[in-house]
Amino acid sequence: MNRQLPVLSANGSRLLRKLSELPPVWFTAAALAESIGVSRRTVMRELPGMEKWLEAAGFHLIRSPGQGVRLEEGAGRRAELRALLDSKQIVPSRSERIDQLLVLLFSAGEPVKTTYLAHMLQVSEHTLSSDLNVAADWLLARGVTLRRRSGVGVWLEGTPESLRRALGVRLRPQLAQMDWQKFLSDAHTPLSLLDQEDTRAVVSVLLAFEQKTTFCFSDSAFLSMVLHLTLLAGQVRAGSLPQPDPASDSAGDAAALRRELEQALGLRLPDGETDYLKHCLQAASGRQDWDDPAQMQIRYLASLLIRGMERETGVELTGFSSLREDLCAHLRPMLLRITRGERIENAQLLPMQEQYPALWQAMRRVCAETAAALALPPIPDEEACFLAMHFGAVLEECERTQRRLHAVVVCPSGMATSRFLTSQLDREVPEITVDRMCAMRSLDVDDLRRHGVDLIISTVPLQIDFPHIVVGAVLQEKDRIQLRDAVENFQRPTAPVRQTIAPAADVRYTGALSACILSLLDTVATRTVDAPRTRMDLICAAARLFCTSSAGAEQVEQALLRRENLGDTLLPPLQALLLHCKTDAIEGCRLGYLKATPPFYEGENRIEGAIVMLAPTQGEEVWQPVMQEVSALLIDQPVLRDALYAGEPARAAALLENFLSRRFCRELSRRTPRP
Repeated sequence: MNRQLPVLSANGSRLLRKLSELPPVWFTAAALAESIGVSRRTVMRELPGMEKWLEAAGFHLIRSPGQGVRLEEGAGRRAELRALLDSKQIVPSRSERIDQLLVLLFSAGEPVKTTYLAHMLQVSEHTLSSDLNVAADWLLARGVTLRRRSGVGVWLEGTPESLRRALGVRLRPQLAQMDWQKFLSDAHTPLSLLDQEDTRAVVSVLLAFEQKTTFCFSDSAFLSMVLHLTLLAGQVRAGSLPQPDPASDSAGDAAALRRELEQALGLRLPDGETDYLKHCLQAASGRQDWDDPAQMQIRYLASLLIRGMERETGVELTGFSSLREDLCAHLRPMLLRITRGERIENAQLLPMQEQYPALWQAMRRVCAETAAALALPPIPDEEACFLAMHFGAVLEECERTQRRLHAVVVCPSGMATSRFLTSQLDREVPEITVDRMCAMRSLDVDDLRRHGVDLIISTVPLQIDFPHIVVGAVLQEKDRIQLRDAVENFQRPTAPVRQTIAPAADVRYTGALSACILSLLDTVATRTVDAPRTRMDLICAAARLFCTSSAGAEQVEQALLRRENLGDTLLPPLQALLLHCKTDAIEGCRLGYLKATPPFYEGENRIEGAIVMLAPTQGEEVWQPVMQEVSALLIDQPVLRDALYAGEPARAAALLENFLSRRFCRELSRRTPRP
């Protein structure tokens, strides 16, 4: 096959390769777009060129309105197509040329002649000039200026951070679309222009770190870290970053990972990178710390988003613990990106806007309201799209699981009575769908089952072998109870539950857990602190809230101060400090609140009091989940905070008892072995 083939873009090549790897069935443009991480519009734009290329190469692509596209070739011919794609020079698109252009300019770190750039990109000077115009507009929106001067060349101007972030945004989508071998060895991508030794070193360190620790990075997080650290190492080598302080080392997993990276790369990373790695590790840990103020603020943000989407959609979302945990895991790196000014690309943004406009608009409104309420920077569309996908998954799950009970109404009194009863059912029990009104003499069990009817609602007693209930033509409370019970029985899982005997370990755990919760509930305390001037006044009061002896109070105070030195404990959304520690001075978990009268200020932050949470040093496997749940309830249940703020410890304890009982009944049932 020596014929001259038309030009095929890189996206066109990837689409054809994907079609050759997939079964010979119909694929919509949206499905193809999702398969390689581009938009549906991109697929529609590429299809004409793909058809011309395939026709010239002797392959057959069928397009059918309403069905999509289909590669009409057998396995052998599909293998030939892949071999042909591998052998042909793929002409990069403008977007791909700009990717290469930006990497060249970033790596150079100084003015580059246009003749050199045109040669490297294999384009004319005219095409290069056009690409530079497009690149300049894109960069300017991200805080970077593209400079051009005759006789000098082309260069990028911006802070090291803005340059690194802009290039990261540009290249991150490519990483997500590559397999590892291609990522590390392909010499025909913009990534190959980066320092491959640095890239391999970073990959090796991160993989080894995962294997020897409990941290597990998502694919997206792993790739982002590789790209970020490779770009950072290049800037350090180029001398565009200040030298780090040799004495700035510290302890912890993030510091250990930083040391391993520095050793592998043969350089010192900037001082702020330990904080960056700490955020990455927190997101990868898969666990929440009961005493982490940052995590509580993230839970507060997640709570505002959930409540906002509940208002927008009218769907009860608070009970979906998986949604809350998934959001919290996503929000930590999202907030890091927003505060660092990083923008990410999201190939699903356009499909989300086009295919789910109501969900998208609701998410945008809630994001704007939440960002304003918490004084956050605006949440970009790309980030809002990811949040919409989290909520969309739960809403679709709700749609699937909220099965509706289909019923027929039987009322011998006449059509008017039947219609009146049906209207009451529609209004008062919307989970029941009345398929039709039926005469008693025409009831046919087999016909009802064939038409998917689940229940007969009758105003007279029936002698029939089919689920039915008898109600009045004007619904009374006893009728409503029957109807609600019928709905609950219908929606309840039908799998039989068998009694089993819990092993001794679970019995002991149950006893320890109960004792831990009771100790917490029996000691909930609130107190007023008169005229505090600094947080130290609240720390001193917190140390004495649960300790009567001076030695115990001193021990708690020192533990609180040690925790304070690890990071700020202020929770701005709650206008309170979170004073917390582990200490031998107490025997169980403790929860209290100190009210500052009057409130005081630290800079612009108003502090109205302090939430006090203490835990013993022993028995962590029992009290850790309890304190994690208390931390979550302080965010998720404003009524609990209100009781503490109002100085009503008994009401707070009663609320806690209710919440914790429900939470840990489920926990204990999960620990019971299934037969």
